[in-house]
Amino acid sequence: MKHKENVIRLGVVGCGGAGHAAVRSAQASALLDVVAIGDLDEERRNRVAREEGVPSRYGPYQDLLADKGVDAVLLAVNPPARYPMVLDAIAAGKHVLVQKPHATRAEHIPTFKEAAGRAGVTLQFCYFMRHDPVNRGIRTAISRGRIGEPYHARIFLKYNHRAPLDSPEGWTHVYGQKGGALGQHASHELDLAWWWMGCPDPKWAFAAKHVVESIYDGPEGPAEDYFSGLCGFEGGKTIQIDCSRWLQCDTPTVVEVHGSDGALSERKVSKWKDGVFTVREIDDESDVPHTNPPAEGLPFYHEVEHFARAVAGRVKPDVDADDAYRFMQLLDAMYDSAQRGEKVYVG
Repeated sequence: MKHKENVIRLGVVGCGGAGHAAVRSAQASALLDVVAIGDLDEERRNRVAREEGVPSRYGPYQDLLADKGVDAVLLAVNPPARYPMVLDAIAAGKHVLVQKPHATRAEHIPTFKEAAGRAGVTLQFCYFMRHDPVNRGIRTAISRGRIGEPYHARIFLKYNHRAPLDSPEGWTHVYGQKGGALGQHASHELDLAWWWMGCPDPKWAFAAKHVVESIYDGPEGPAEDYFSGLCGFEGGKTIQIDCSRWLQCDTPTVVEVHGSDGALSERKVSKWKDGVFTVREIDDESDVPHTNPPAEGLPFYHEVEHFARAVAGRVKPDVDADDAYRFMQLLDAMYDSAQRGEKVYVG
């Protein structure tokens, strides 16, 4: 049994795939106790509550926010629905963990930050791959100069899944809601590469999109099935990304960071010298404390633990509001560029 005086009592709004996985991950941690869940789908919230041992369940999210026994909330809902929820949760005095994509436009993030500052609550944004101990060790290695000065990253990713338009994931077909191959899927790897490079300020983006099978035909236009982009950052650094949610070849995922004295490839440091490649494992440690999950299949375990530590004042939130804002500026520029067919400058 968890010691009640040391645990963060968490409420999770949204019991879809991400929300359910977050509940499982939080229940496995000694730092958190999921005491409430909220979802308008009664069957889904009852199933998750029953499977994960959650005592309180709510329909409207406002009812969960009114629960005095909830210290913090994770908002695992779609971007257009999330904006008022973040502000309402902060107004209710709850610490808030915001699922990605963090908003539909970057200008929402400073509003969240200002509200959280006034209320004195912790605000953290999701990108769970940052919290994997191996990925944190890689960031430590790059910051120590293991590949010299990073100047370029290359990403390729496919994710062969398109949800039905009438499902809770229907928003992923709407271009203006950050759906599609980039926002819904490959933004994880884009954030990871950007973070490994030290989060340089984004300056511009040039991108193109392809809609292979248009499922949505509303006013915001269909989200892309294939997205290509090149992003520029301070100091001349660049990131190239190609991603698809519908690709008919079995190409593996690639996330590489190239530096002046080596490259990161397949989570290893690679160097070319005298006609020979040398490859070595990265053995740098994570820069934050972590425990090991007690079971497989807990993708958000380290992220929700970091959030619990941030609420307790032991670490800084990661992703924090400043990172979230700059990354959303980058996503906005990429989406706008692909929509307009021209290079877009940030800010």
